[in-house]
Amino acid sequence: MKTWHILAPEYPPDCGGVGDYTALLAGALTAAGDRVTVWHPGALPDVFGGASRQVIASALARDPGVVLVQYVPSAFGLRGMNVPFCRWLARLARAGADVRVMFHEPFFYFGLQRPWRNALAIVQRRMAGILVRSATRVYCSTESWRRLLEPYGPQSSLEVLPIPSTIPVDVPGDAVERIKARFAGAPLIGHFGTYGGHVSGELARIVPLLFARLPQARLLLAGRGAAAFASQVGNGAPARLDVFADPDGLAIAAALRACDVLVQPFPDGVTTRRTSMMAALSSGRPVVTTSGELTEAVWDRAGVAMAPAGKPALFVDEVERLATDAARRDAVGARGRKLYDERFALAGTIGRIRR
Repeated sequence: MKTWHILAPEYPPDCGGVGDYTALLAGALTAAGDRVTVWHPGALPDVFGGASRQVIASALARDPGVVLVQYVPSAFGLRGMNVPFCRWLARLARAGADVRVMFHEPFFYFGLQRPWRNALAIVQRRMAGILVRSATRVYCSTESWRRLLEPYGPQSSLEVLPIPSTIPVDVPGDAVERIKARFAGAPLIGHFGTYGGHVSGELARIVPLLFARLPQARLLLAGRGAAAFASQVGNGAPARLDVFADPDGLAIAAALRACDVLVQPFPDGVTTRRTSMMAALSSGRPVVTTSGELTEAVWDRAGVAMAPAGKPALFVDEVERLATDAARRDAVGARGRKLYDERFALAGTIGRIRR
């Protein structure tokens, strides 16, 4: 049995993908017989400031264990520049604590559009260097982060730990059939996500082409932000857009399985850190996604259909091929589920971090 102190910037009920992932991880570790405490802003006096660090240090003194940080640099307080927090973790490691860091994101990029963020980019690289050099183990959610972190510390303790699906993988068949029945046999295209600015921009360019090429198809939008996105893109064909508002993970999983094709475009390309992609892949339904600068080699032989990011017409070509060919849909969906089970399933994640 291990004892875990998980430090996370968010946690359910009101959270994004990192919080959902943390809850999934904590539940699985507990089910494996470990003791888990999750430290997050809702359970602490501040956002990982001095008072919070004192609370966590006292808990570690009473109940030592592995410190596992779910790291997103902009979400740990001090406006994304919490250097004292990183130094505190380094001191814990030097004192003998098993401090591990999971990089969900490494740091801001440099850019000209918002030059004030370049100061953040510099500070966050310093923070990453402190953590990479001091942590017992370093995990990252995509192979692309290994390349970005390489200049800031040794790679010997770094391991890629892809994100599993944060919604259920096993779904009752009758729940799926009830959703299918609502659409009376129309081809059903689905998307699951949070509809953030970058992904929704890519998706908004695809939707009109998709409706033009597949005039009988309906589009099912699931996830937080679906209703707002539908109001932006639905003017031309509101009757063909359906928002699945149920926040329950099992209900969302059933909705994805009811779809003929799932569309998951990303402007920087699909990566192993995308929880929405893992949910789609685990559904066993065929997925169309995008390749881009961050896309890892694992997707080159994966059970997905891909088009280059920023090429909506080519993306819709792939959707149309699957929507009009049932045998192809079944084959791609089965390969995708096999890839998920072999490379991304939660059991593999738990086995690796409990080694």
